[in-house]
Amino acid sequence: MSLTLKRVVIVLLGVLGACMIWPCLLTVQYFQSAFPGYLAFSLVQGMLFGLIFGAIFGSFEGIVVSSRPKAVKGLAFGAAAGTGAGALGVIAGQAYLFRIADIFQSSQQTLSGAYLILANGIGWVIIGVCVAMIEGFRSLSPRKILVGLAGGIVGGGVGGMTLQAVMMRFPGNTWSLLAGLAFFGLSLSFFYSFFENRFSYGSIKLLNGPLKNKEYHLVKSRMSVGSRHSCDIVLTGYREVEPIHAFISVKKGHVSLVSATPAHPVTLNDEKRDEAALRREDVFSVGNAKFMYGIFS
Repeated sequence: MSLTLKRVVIVLLGVLGACMIWPCLLTVQYFQSAFPGYLAFSLVQGMLFGLIFGAIFGSFEGIVVSSRPKAVKGLAFGAAAGTGAGALGVIAGQAYLFRIADIFQSSQQTLSGAYLILANGIGWVIIGVCVAMIEGFRSLSPRKILVGLAGGIVGGGVGGMTLQAVMMRFPGNTWSLLAGLAFFGLSLSFFYSFFENRFSYGSIKLLNGPLKNKEYHLVKSRMSVGSRHSCDIVLTGYREVEPIHAFISVKKGHVSLVSATPAHPVTLNDEKRDEAALRREDVFSVGNAKFMYGIFS
């Protein structure tokens, strides 16, 4: 999977998440009268929203590296974290809305539609940020957390306020709700992918074998390479690859390839090495998997 195709897949998954949450929200809205109050009603909607989008974002990495166990674990982690993120977003958004309302009431002004969109949009931003940072927290990667933070603020803000505007413009219209949700999912996943590309240290491309032409962003200061499904780069179907064979390390902007153990060295430009700095268009091997380091679109 090329990085361009990866971005397309991420965006499509974001839209898929919107299509999945749509019937769930409609069901909750149908039973709104059964809830003890508006806050409980909003919390359930926010938690469902976070659960589904969290599961989608949590499974991204496993899908990209073609690892089903990694995708399933990420989905479970993302669903749990996303549920909490959804509740947090609703509570924060409601608190902000009430604060704005108090300010306007004290000044005897009417809370306009633009301010309502902004106030409710804050909740969507918080949900977007928390959901987009799930993979960063799961992998304990500060740089991925930064990607999620930037993508969540911009994507969640743009998508959330658009969604809120659509809901206010067409209240009770189920198809407008779907369109707004789809735009939110598209916006959040697009900007996540955009900032992942912007904040990466470069990328590597597989040149042979069953995963030929698959490309990987380098967005962690230390990425593991091996046949184990917990690795950042999973090499399934390649010979002579150890469970954890090597690491790609980034220090002060310099990228290095490091063998995990002296017994299993890596090969850089046909020379066996325990550790080597990588330069653009260098070709290196991990087992019989051959990579090129560079900056790919």
